[in-house]
Amino acid sequence: MNKKDLAAFAREAAKGIKTEKDLTDMRAMLTKIMVEAALSVELDEHLGYRKHEQSSSDNSRNGVTRKTVRTEDGQFELDTSRD
Repeated sequence: MNKKDLAAFAREAAKGIKTEKDLTDMRAMLTKIMVEAALSVELDEHLGYRKHEQSSSDNSRNGVTRKTVRTEDGQFELDTSRD
């Protein structure tokens, strides 16, 4: 996503923010989404193939484990089963 698209997204998302709690909830949600996406990309790079692709490698995706992340906005569970 380029800066122009990101700025447009931020302006649109900000329309729904009315209180400090709304802002905190939005930050927590964005943090969760970004961490999950980064972990998914990191695993793809480490294994050398994307989720649901065939691989001849012995190193494969073998399940999901629960992960909890603590941030200044509180803690949240990561959904590591996302595509």
